[in-house]
Amino acid sequence: MEIIKLKTRTRSGTGKSYTRKARLKGWVPAIYYGKKTKPQPIEVDQHEFAAIVRNKHLTHLIDLGLGTQQEDSIAVIKEMQRHVIRDNWFYHIDFQHVAMDEKVTVHCPVQITGIAIGVKEESGVLGNPVKSFTIECFPMDIPENISIDVSGLHVGDSIHIKDISIPNITIKDSPEEVVAVVTHATREIVETPPVEEAAAEETADATAPEAPTE
Repeated sequence: MEIIKLKTRTRSGTGKSYTRKARLKGWVPAIYYGKKTKPQPIEVDQHEFAAIVRNKHLTHLIDLGLGTQQEDSIAVIKEMQRHVIRDNWFYHIDFQHVAMDEKVTVHCPVQITGIAIGVKEESGVLGNPVKSFTIECFPMDIPENISIDVSGLHVGDSIHIKDISIPNITIKDSPEEVVAVVTHATREIVETPPVEEAAAEETADATAPEAPTE
């Protein structure tokens, strides 16, 4: 997998006032940590990080350029806090250091491919409740996403995590969790009163005596 270099600098201040001013200048507050790495407050270039998010490279290895050697500052994005509306506005990012010879646990998005035969020919509906997997592997084996082909699913068929096998990767989620399923389409039934009953109600309303007025 490609290692993306991200412009980074050591954070020189603290507090809400400092971080607010840093964001306005294009720097996002972040923390860099690891098993053998002391937590280090840093700031990353907002425009460069927004490009990583926009290009869906959140599972890529990131070179923060903090150490004297590249392996000193290779990290994965562990957590990200962003604005709910402004996609390119970030509040804080957690980076976890990874050693290339040690396995790491990360979240990886699921990509559904193909059109299920149960949808195409049997009027079924595809459900895919799982949007990401928690996986364990060596850093260079982290995939950009995990593709699940659903084209062979008929109505009533499903794919569970236990049905998925990926070389060099262990999925840590429950084996029984459903990844994709094709079910019968459900129709909403609106109950309407019988014609005779409705007509009787209208007749009763028309013949009912009016209430006396004072």
